[in-house]
Amino acid sequence: MDLLRLPAPLRRALLTQKWPNHPLYRYLATETYTPSNDNLQQLPPSPRLLSPSQINTYTTSQPPNTSQLKYSHFFFHASPPHLLYSASHFRHFPPSSIPEVAFLGRSNVGKSSLLNALFGRSNIKDAHVSKRPGRTRTMNGFGVTGGLLLGAAPAELQVKDAAWKRFPRGGLVVVDMPGYGSGSREDWGKEALKYLEQRKQLRRTFVLVDAEHGLKMSDVAILTHLRRKGIGHQIVLSKVDKLLLRGTKLPGPLRMGREVGKLQEMCARVRETLDAEAGDGRQGVVDILCCSAEKSLDGKGGHRKFGVDEIRWSVLSACGMESDETGQRKRRSLDGVDVLEET
Repeated sequence: MDLLRLPAPLRRALLTQKWPNHPLYRYLATETYTPSNDNLQQLPPSPRLLSPSQINTYTTSQPPNTSQLKYSHFFFHASPPHLLYSASHFRHFPPSSIPEVAFLGRSNVGKSSLLNALFGRSNIKDAHVSKRPGRTRTMNGFGVTGGLLLGAAPAELQVKDAAWKRFPRGGLVVVDMPGYGSGSREDWGKEALKYLEQRKQLRRTFVLVDAEHGLKMSDVAILTHLRRKGIGHQIVLSKVDKLLLRGTKLPGPLRMGREVGKLQEMCARVRETLDAEAGDGRQGVVDILCCSAEKSLDGKGGHRKFGVDEIRWSVLSACGMESDETGQRKRRSLDGVDVLEET
């Protein structure tokens, strides 16, 4: 039974009669926040109970459980990422059978910081963190193997085989796209759109939106374009710590509850804005993930950044590499698959 979905009077009665010392009782007995959108989940506001999977809004997928998040964490930490290629134009992308996901957003939205957190590295080559917008000028593909080893390099010193040619099956590629908006260049946008529309290996696009400033016109334009073209995508609200943590200390339960409520209302406004801009009379079906590449909101000062493991899970799910409910790697079966031979 989900206590937080019950009416407030019934919840108070149940807690006082059955669990008078329950840590949620103080909050439930004093203040209740009801989201304006029926799809948004009611949350316990305690910082130590705050879960990104509860704040995120899932409409196309199911939220991961603890075992699946641990699997995602291990997959991205098992080995360092490999810079496979850098392409300034779409025609420079190498042929590949490896699934890819792309991360893009406005210049200085925190994309490089998020990718560093995603890979579990403080700073990786070509994913530079800079206060100057437009630092990323090429489309950079980073390979994540989940612990698998790259193939051996050729023995001949004169031959230098590309890393992407030795990339193992069972891995994936994360493509860091140049930023759009202020500080970007028009020709980068044209090449990025070619990649998003024509790259057959692309499985999903993650569009970063600054949670502190909300949607900008350039965000609305790219998200509407992806929706109309039928390109699979998810929205990532970055820098949510700027909303949930307005000081150096963790807020109390009531204040955290109010800040979480504001964040949920922002997610609802994002959906409404995109639906209105699309103008097709339908409600968009897109997940909204919340994260912070800088801070952990578990109240323990841990190294796991808020919401990053959930993004890792979404990346694995998009590439068909997610684990089962127990956190074990799924085994692919070819039973029932007919192989047609050429005549």
